[in-house]
Amino acid sequence: ALRTATVNAAEFLGKSDQLGSLAVGKQADVLLLADNPLVNIRALAQISGVLQRGKFVGPVTPVPCRNLASVSAASYRAEGASEAIVAAFGVNLASRTVTTTSLPLPTTLAGITVNVRDSGGTERLAPLFFVSPQQINYQLPAGTQSGAATLSVQVNGSPLATGTLQISAVAPGLFSANASGQGVAAAVALHVRADGTQIFEPVARFDAAQNRFVAAPLDLGPEGEQLFLLLFGTGLRQRSALAQVTATLGGVSSTVEYAGPQGELAGLDQVNLRVPRALAGRGEVNLILVADGQAANVVNIGFR
Repeated sequence: ALRTATVNAAEFLGKSDQLGSLAVGKQADVLLLADNPLVNIRALAQISGVLQRGKFVGPVTPVPCRNLASVSAASYRAEGASEAIVAAFGVNLASRTVTTTSLPLPTTLAGITVNVRDSGGTERLAPLFFVSPQQINYQLPAGTQSGAATLSVQVNGSPLATGTLQISAVAPGLFSANASGQGVAAAVALHVRADGTQIFEPVARFDAAQNRFVAAPLDLGPEGEQLFLLLFGTGLRQRSALAQVTATLGGVSSTVEYAGPQGELAGLDQVNLRVPRALAGRGEVNLILVADGQAANVVNIGFR
């Protein structure tokens, strides 16, 4: 990995005489590390100083930020609900990027903790998915009360950042393929043939020219076949009743077969919709989901 980022990169660019290794006459842009990255790659996060154009500008130390901006990881709205997935943004939040690989989720990751104090004054540590210098993804603790919650980030026990987030009983958000809360949905289509055969189909494809995901139009097939959408979101598992979750596709009412926890991934919710045959040939349409009177962000699905 180190060679790919240094020597090999310089060779590929045809600039081995200027970049990629340490030698007299080459550009003096160098990281000074506290340990040997050939022994442990994590040493790359332990930066003791920087040489930029031959000038020493270290040591590098994290500068605590004062403000933390938290939003739903699905809709990117500044709202959340108990057990929902949240993305928090700031600067110098962590010294390195770490993603958890275990369940249950840890409450400390790379020395980072997130404390949630809800409107009732109860404080709980949030389970963590991911930490990096600019972003922390966490799950709101179970039992977090509605109202304004105060968020406090600490690193190795020292205060680092604070923020607030409005908590509701239900705060439905749908993930999008482009991870922006907009555009084509992050979903899977399930096509049930007349003989009972089940086939999963993608609802999005990556368009290299646009550098983003776009809708992959779905075919409803002949009469007697059924098409279902499996949507993924967060913040809606606390809905009062399935009957209080409604959905329309292009203005056409769609039956909600399920709305609740996805079951395998922490904080992830799933909504299963039966697609009306009236949508055949409609092209790309808006999907509007409402749970307990709260509307999710609008995403798109395509039909042919």
